[in-house]
Amino acid sequence: MKNLSQEIKHGNTHESIEKNNKKLNAMLQCKCPVCKEGDMFKTSALNMGQFNELNKNCEKCGFGFMPEPGFYQISMFFTYMVGVAIFMVFGFLAYLVFNDPPLWVYYVSIFIPTLITTPWNLRYSKVIMLYYFGDIGEN
Repeated sequence: MKNLSQEIKHGNTHESIEKNNKKLNAMLQCKCPVCKEGDMFKTSALNMGQFNELNKNCEKCGFGFMPEPGFYQISMFFTYMVGVAIFMVFGFLAYLVFNDPPLWVYYVSIFIPTLITTPWNLRYSKVIMLYYFGDIGEN
């Protein structure tokens, strides 16, 4: 392992930060994990009929977005984790804002944010799955 002073001396930390920023930007924009330019999804997250449909391949580099059958089934755990966090946050906010309201207020205050965030939750779970478990070599 290199010493931090050696990395700073050789300018490797700046390159590493730039590389991580490019990767994070590509993930947030749902771009190809290899070339960071091609779109992973066919449509916008606002298209309720097809928001979760992946392109077969990257239109820029040809990378296949389906490494193997059933690859994205494990992403449901990430989706579940984010869903539970949304339930907890908005349930707690309802409790604080409405001073322990009736049960129907909890239902409404949790259901609406969950419904609104579902397209992004499902899409980003697939993006994270592909970026971190898709066996993509470092460029």
